[in-house]
Amino acid sequence: MHKLYIGNLGDSVTAEDLIKTFEDHKIPYTGQFLMKNGYAFVDCPDDHWAMKAIETFS
Repeated sequence: MHKLYIGNLGDSVTAEDLIKTFEDHKIPYTGQFLMKNGYAFVDCPDDHWAMKAIETFS
């Protein structure tokens, strides 16, 4: 698994928002989104999906 850092999130962004965004883009993730103040972490199953997430959301 590959842990992704998701930064520059607004204060109103929730884990549910990130789940919907990942699902809308058909990017798989494992486990839960670990939310902090303005950022989050999530695991992707492999290199391919981690890079796909980075390319999609950058």
